[in-house]
Amino acid sequence: MTVTAGTAAAGSGAAREDGYAAQAIRGLTYLGRLFGAEAGFDTAARDAVEALFAGWGHRTTRGIDEPEAARGRAPFEFSLVMKDSGPEIRIFLRPLSGEGPTTADSSWQAGWRAVHALEEQGVASLARARTVRDLFVPRSDRAAFGLCIAATVRPTGVAGVKMYFDTLAAGTAENRRVIGEAMERLGLGDAWQWLRRQDPEGMACLMPAFFALDLDDSPQARIKFYTTVDERSADALRARLGRLSGTAGRSAAGLLHALSAGGPAALAAPGVRPTLCWNLTQGERQRPGDATLYLPFQRYTPSGDEALDRLRPYVRAEQLTRLDRFLAHCAADGAHDRAERQLPNPFHWAAAKVNREVVGPLTLYVSAAVVDGASRAES
Repeated sequence: MTVTAGTAAAGSGAAREDGYAAQAIRGLTYLGRLFGAEAGFDTAARDAVEALFAGWGHRTTRGIDEPEAARGRAPFEFSLVMKDSGPEIRIFLRPLSGEGPTTADSSWQAGWRAVHALEEQGVASLARARTVRDLFVPRSDRAAFGLCIAATVRPTGVAGVKMYFDTLAAGTAENRRVIGEAMERLGLGDAWQWLRRQDPEGMACLMPAFFALDLDDSPQARIKFYTTVDERSADALRARLGRLSGTAGRSAAGLLHALSAGGPAALAAPGVRPTLCWNLTQGERQRPGDATLYLPFQRYTPSGDEALDRLRPYVRAEQLTRLDRFLAHCAADGAHDRAERQLPNPFHWAAAKVNREVVGPLTLYVSAAVVDGASRAES
């Protein structure tokens, strides 16, 4: 059975036109149209939402457990991996309970049901996730979210499924120990020790949330965890990433300069900090193979038109034209307002791996609300 805005979602009762599942389907199908997805994408989007939102897609609110900053926002967002062959469209979500407030435990249970169903369909493998599962079972009132899931949606179906474990599951004091134990169990103890020696800043400022696994058994499947970037200059950022390689240091500083209207001085400004993600695979047991730098793109470059200009070196002209169309759809009253107002940059984050001579592909992150507004403006 396929979930649509007018049908029943599995296990959830009647789906609602304004429910999260319907909103996610609208967003995915809009992005598929925008970027010229192949035939079959709309069906794949509906099937993906049915699998990922099973049991709670009818909901229209997140519940009372969320911090004030999250109230009124959908529990999912979209991202676009701007590959030369065309963008990959991804969705990232926190599973909710079917009814009532969502706790870390109920999110954990709902998330495991969803990924287990994907494993039975042959599109995910939980072998490594089961190895570390007990470390991340929510057992503290300081647990942040329980479990999150991400997946790529293609015309052929769901791919690239990822699980994001809550490193605060056992409380804030256990954050570092839990990550280190997970790395040891996954055979990456030496890489963990390398990071403790070479990135003391990151180990002191571990992002208190995500430890992520690609849910496949290939040698390229990644293990990722996140740290805060507290550096206040491009030179300091370059020096920190330079411990991985000179290329990584230069690329990180270059990305900051390219995507910030104020250049490297953006690092010295107050507000949301960039994030650094260390990427490892089973073949990288001694040290990370790469790192991903996440920049608060919307804050660093508020203007949509300037954002497009800054994306030009990283995005093919055809796809840049489609992003320009997206900005027009994001205008409150439709595309005709483009000449009358300064459109905002809709992408709250931009990220790229940096341990490579040519940075890219860039990944752009956009909220569910922005995409929903653009889809309605298009129609």
